[in-house]
Formats: sequence, C-alpha cells, structure tokens
Amino acid sequence: MHQRVLVIGGGITGLAAAHHLLSEHPEYAVTLVERDTRLGGKILTVEQDGYVIEGGPDSMLGVKPRSVGLSREIGLGDRLISPSEANRRSFVLRRGKLHRIPEGLTGLVPTKLGPIARSGLISPRGKARMLGDYLRRPAPGVADESLASFMTRRLGDEVYTNLIEPLMAGIYAGDGRALSLEATFPQLREAERQHGGLVKGVLAQRRKAEAGSGGDGAKRPGFVTYRTGLRELVDTLADRIIAQGGEIRTGVAVSLLERCQHGYRVTIDRDDGPETMRVDGIILATQAWAAAPLLEPLDHYASAALDHIPHVSNAIVALGFDDPAVADRLNGFGYVVPRTEHRPVMAMTWLSSKWAGRAPEGKALIRAFVGRAGQQEILQCPDDTLVDVVRKELTEVLGITAKPEIARIFHWDGGMPQYTMGHRERVAALETALGGISGVAVAGNMFRGVGLPDCIASGESAADKVVGDLAGIEAFSAASAGHVPA
Repeated sequence: MHQRVLVIGGGITGLAAAHHLLSEHPEYAVTLVERDTRLGGKILTVEQDGYVIEGGPDSMLGVKPRSVGLSREIGLGDRLISPSEANRRSFVLRRGKLHRIPEGLTGLVPTKLGPIARSGLISPRGKARMLGDYLRRPAPGVADESLASFMTRRLGDEVYTNLIEPLMAGIYAGDGRALSLEATFPQLREAERQHGGLVKGVLAQRRKAEAGSGGDGAKRPGFVTYRTGLRELVDTLADRIIAQGGEIRTGVAVSLLERCQHGYRVTIDRDDGPETMRVDGIILATQAWAAAPLLEPLDHYASAALDHIPHVSNAIVALGFDDPAVADRLNGFGYVVPRTEHRPVMAMTWLSSKWAGRAPEGKALIRAFVGRAGQQEILQCPDDTLVDVVRKELTEVLGITAKPEIARIFHWDGGMPQYTMGHRERVAALETALGGISGVAVAGNMFRGVGLPDCIASGESAADKVVGDLAGIEAFSAASAGHVPA
C-alpha cells in the first residue's frame, strides 16, 4: 500500500517539498493543495504590455546552494541570469541624496577600507569609530543580543544607522532593535568570538569559504533569476510534480487536521461541501500564522510556538514608464532608505536596469517597497494613494515627474516573519514538539531564513523528516506483525 502524503501550501516551499518527495520516493502518493487559485505564493511574475513585473522577490541568492542546485536538477541551469554588470551599483538615500553603497561588503560588514574611506555616507568620525572594531574586545558571555545592539557596539551608531540598518531592512522589513542577532546573522557573532573582532572575523570566514570552494578564485554567483522571471521555477516544479505522478489542487483550503487510527484525517473545504481524506504524512508549508491553528488539534505546543512568531505586512508598487529620460536616470540597481529618514518608501529597485528583458526598449520599470516594522499605517491607504506616494518619492529623489503608463500594486499581508529576540528558542520549541508528531512536518520562511533558497531547503528538509517518520512507522508495524502469534 502506497504511503500518502499531503503538502499544504503551493508556494516555493510546498512545491520544493512535493518535488523532493516524488524525486526521492516515486512510490509515494503525493497531493499538494493550495487555497489560492494559483501556485507560487510570493513568487508572482506578471507580464503586462511588454513589462515583466515581479510582484514578490525578483531574484535568489546564488551563493546559497539550493537556488542554483535545484535549478540545475530540474533543467533550468542554463536559464539563470545575473544582474547587469554595466549597472552594478546600489545606493543609500541619506538626507535627500543618493550615496553609493561602498564596495567590499561581506554579510553587511564593510571589509574594504578604501571604498568606505571615500564614501560620503559616513562622516570622518563615524569611519574612525568603525576602525575601532580592530581594537575592541569581544563581549563576554554567550547571550543573544539585538542586531542593532551588536552592530552599534562593534562598528558604531553611524555605520549601523546609515548603512547596515537599511540593508538589513531590505531583507527582513524589520527593526534591528528587535531582531535577534543569533537568528538573523549568527555568523557575525561567531566571527567576533573566534577572531576577536567583527571585520577580522568576517574576512577570515570569507577566506575559509573561498578555500573550501576549491580556492580557484572563481567568482561565485550573487543574485540570480531566470530569463523570463521567477515564475519559470514555479511552472517547472509544478510540471515535474504532475509528470512524476503527483496531484496538485488549487482553490481548496484545509480547515481541520485530526489524528485517526492510521495516520491523519484531513478536512478540505470545497464549494460543494467539505471533503475528508486520510493521509499518512503531512507537510505544512504555509505562513506560520496559517499553520498554527491547523496544528492545534495535533499539538498545542507546536501551534503556540508558531503563533508567537510575529509578522509584518508590506506592499510593492510597480510603475512602468514610456519615457527614455526616465530610463537614463536609472543608472544602477536601486536604493535603500534608513529608518531615520522617516520616509514612506523603504527601498526602490530599478528592475529595467538591473535585469535584462524586464521592460521594452527605451522604457523603464521600477518597484518601490512600502511598509516595514513600525511603519504599517501606510498600508491602509488606497492603491491610488500608494502610487502617488511613490511618484512623489521619484520626483524628490530622482527628479522624475513623468506619468507611468502602467501601475501594479501587490499586497503581502502578514507576509514577512520577524526573527525577534527569542526566535531561536521558539524554533527549538517548535521542532521539539514536531518531533513528537510522527509523519508531520512544518516548513517555510519562519525558521532560519526568509529567502527563496532557505524556503527550498526548508521544504526539502520537511520532506526528509516525513519520509524518516513513515519509514520508522512501517518498520515498527512490520516488526510487530512478525510477533503476532499464529
């Protein structure tokens, strides 16, 4: 009898989990359900009038193995592209002026003195304070601290406020004063512990990583995407799941999970009434706040651990311009904005100058990010207002007054988990509780990384957990059957 596994959630995490299950165990019967009518979750690539718009992430971090690795495994390796070399520069907006981000950043940390010394983003006093990292001793003890506290202690308030905080916010949309260092950038604390200083430690870690990769000096991929957008990954995974005998159902939602004599009973809401199905294993690949109530009937502690992970919402405003003058102004990848600037736009990406093929010739495509921790009120504004806010930003920062020919707004309610202080303990409590629920796993961006490679790895790890559990159950059942008297 085939083992039946249900994957709940059709984002990249659930797709990766289902694909991994079927690739490694084609004998399994795998069904993936997604409450939305489309697959992909936050991956949302839209084509409109020749523009290729990403409504969620626009790329993957290539140095993390499961982005390029999975792409090659499913035949998309030759579809990967890197950002434009000609426009490879990004900026920080400080007091109304764009400052180029100094070269030589490694894990948020400036590791080249020349570029930082020439930068107008940091004052001479701030640069001198940063150099004090070479003399400052590590903090005693092993207690966690906030990202803001650690970076300010090592490199000074100015470097943190003007450079590190806006870069960090571009990843987590969070407040560094609340985010846990050990949950977000544990390698930085380890660099301090092992080498006595942050910059020295990060440089040592980089040399070790280069040596471990063969020491060939080859340039590793940074951010990568696909020629026609990230939807290529979603579509290819979905096609492979079906080709391998899996089932995908969209537009249906799971409302209840219950234990039964053999495995679990799942209630699925449909337009024509509820449907129940029995499964041996379950992978929950949804947002933490959506998974928590489903886990409650199975284990209160696992549900509570998920429920205590805070989330923030944000929105992406994409504007397309039929004006060569606009395209000429976008001579880079975009900019990030420090929290201390008190501006409604958190960051802006100039997609048409960052990636090939994202706008028709002579046209320009930009994306603005609004809504971060502590600045959620703007998300209550109507879409027209959000467009006006972004257009005002473009006028003030770049002098662009042209009217966009297209505008698309993408809302992500509760879409970004916050790795606040205590996050490691919450994850540990969750994993301990899940260890007691045989055949059930949780995966997603709420664990140890919010990027696409992290989600892929999380989905595949969850699949392995379920496989291990089911193999154990099967072995136990076989052994028990062998001891039944004739």
